[in-house]
Amino acid sequence: MIIKVLVENTAVSSEYGKVHGLCLYIETENHKVLFDLGPSGLFLENALKMGVKIEEVDTVVISHGHYDHGGALGLFLRQNSRARVYVHRKAFDRHFSKVLCLYADIGLDDSLASHDQVVLTEGNLELDQELMIIADVKKRELYPQSNRNLYTLEGGKKRQDDFSHEQSLLIRQGEYRVLLAGCAHCGIVNIMDKACCDLGERITHVVGGFHIMRDKSPEPVRELARCLKGEDVQYYTCHCTGRENFALMREEMKEQIEYVSAGAVLQL
Repeated sequence: MIIKVLVENTAVSSEYGKVHGLCLYIETENHKVLFDLGPSGLFLENALKMGVKIEEVDTVVISHGHYDHGGALGLFLRQNSRARVYVHRKAFDRHFSKVLCLYADIGLDDSLASHDQVVLTEGNLELDQELMIIADVKKRELYPQSNRNLYTLEGGKKRQDDFSHEQSLLIRQGEYRVLLAGCAHCGIVNIMDKACCDLGERITHVVGGFHIMRDKSPEPVRELARCLKGEDVQYYTCHCTGRENFALMREEMKEQIEYVSAGAVLQL
């Protein structure tokens, strides 16, 4: 399995563009997958530099309804006419980030919900023997504090988002069980627990953001690190984890956690 980081907040060198967002390309025995697309056409630019042919992608999974993960969906659909794009049906609802008293719209283009290639999902969905979408995470252990500033629109009123529109991707190949999480708004511990307990899968690798970038207190970050290092799992984090809080986690977890940037290639 090969994972190439096409979009991330940072880059391995000046050769690659960087932007706040996430897009991962995964090549398995049977699939060429994009997990998230980032906010702009940067995924196309970095894909070209990394030898990824976007027109050959057969599966796309959008992790949740925020533009930094799915804002480039329209661009992708103009480049690729064959892939199935799996998006939670609630991801096309209106989503906001609250700064002071102002609400910024951070949602997706809802006109794309009816596109022929878009498959609206709800709950867990087994695509085949390799790929499974994990959703509907209820547990709230070590829940990210930064979620408090994120809202959705329900019944014409804004309320704090419960991230029922979030989904993760489990890839099964040989002895590996690789969990991809966009922001892990539901809490990476809870998503892993859903995969392990509900589905009977033992995770070997986790790739994604943990949504702790804006957490200013170090103790919750260290607590998360102590919890994660108790599992026999290799972690590759990025995006909304943030480099500062990654450094705190690294102190606790050592080589069990790595940071990946745009231009990075993982071979599992």
